[in-house]
Amino acid sequence: MTPAPDAGPDAAEAWDDLLRAEFARAAHDVTPGPAPVAAVVRAGRARRRRRTVALSVLAVLGVSAAVAAGTALTGDPHPAAGLAAPPVLTTTGASSPTSPASPSTPTTPAPPTTPTTPASHVTSTPSTPSGPSGSQAPRTSATTPRIPTPVRTVAAGERVAAAPGWTVWLTARGKYWKGGEGEEGGMEQFRSVTDGNIDLRSPGVSFQGEGTFRSGLYFGTRDAGRVDLVDAKGRTTTAALLELAGRPGWGVWYAVTPDQSPMAVRLYDRADRLLSELPRL
Repeated sequence: MTPAPDAGPDAAEAWDDLLRAEFARAAHDVTPGPAPVAAVVRAGRARRRRRTVALSVLAVLGVSAAVAAGTALTGDPHPAAGLAAPPVLTTTGASSPTSPASPSTPTTPAPPTTPTTPASHVTSTPSTPSGPSGSQAPRTSATTPRIPTPVRTVAAGERVAAAPGWTVWLTARGKYWKGGEGEEGGMEQFRSVTDGNIDLRSPGVSFQGEGTFRSGLYFGTRDAGRVDLVDAKGRTTTAALLELAGRPGWGVWYAVTPDQSPMAVRLYDRADRLLSELPRL
């Protein structure tokens, strides 16, 4: 089917026409199949999903990088890094027995030391009586009123471990306590509320000091709020309170102070009014 070499240009052109005619006839005999539309649509959707996921990942990485850069610039590694624990207020101060304490003020009672002096017994008496009962006019604290000390109710004769080596209990007759050095943990002591030496009609406090263990009576009120011991530096130690059931109008306070320095004793009611005060002893 190849033209002779000497046939010339016309023969070559006629040969090309013949090939085109044969190819056209062969193509005309071929029937094309349907277009794969469904496959094309599925492939397009898959590519779109992959592209969406890739763009989402890139967006998240971009936001993370921006946050990290901002944190590095501000020097705050965590949103809560600048927050501090709330301050803890204690009860000490030189100007008022209810002023806030400095962080260095000891608030945990120290264990009692060996007493160097015998127990002292002092009872407060109102300095300026007024009214038919001769009670002293209460004074209200100049600062925000403090929360009253819970009063623990005990049964008559119930022993209370007031401090290491010290025990306190109450009966209808008065206050008992025992501790310190000596045989069987010291000698039992007693402070009466029925011998006539205490006027239960007027607010007052008594004081017994043995080393760093301090205790006493409070009386003349059914509304006792707290008893504070204040030293010359204004440091305040708040005592624990005990009463018999039935609110007899008197009770016992006790505390362990940081040292054996002289302490003023102050009795407040539940409205934070000063009812009675002993000078520094």
